[in-house]
Amino acid sequence: MKQFEHEVLIFDMSGKKGLADMRDKLAEWGASGYELVSVVASDMHSRSVTAFLKREVEGLPVANGEAA
Repeated sequence: MKQFEHEVLIFDMSGKKGLADMRDKLAEWGASGYELVSVVASDMHSRSVTAFLKREVEGLPVANGEAA
């Protein structure tokens, strides 16, 4: 069974450089093998967004069908 490790990143989108900073940081994580899974607004006014990432890992012990 495939196994993944996950990361959660929060980006401040209130400034003029928010989108560029997010793009640059996601490119760094992508170069490390992470895949962007989802992006959601972190607050009602969309001043920040939360990005969820994952990457496959090899060699972890396999659980016997139960969540850790």
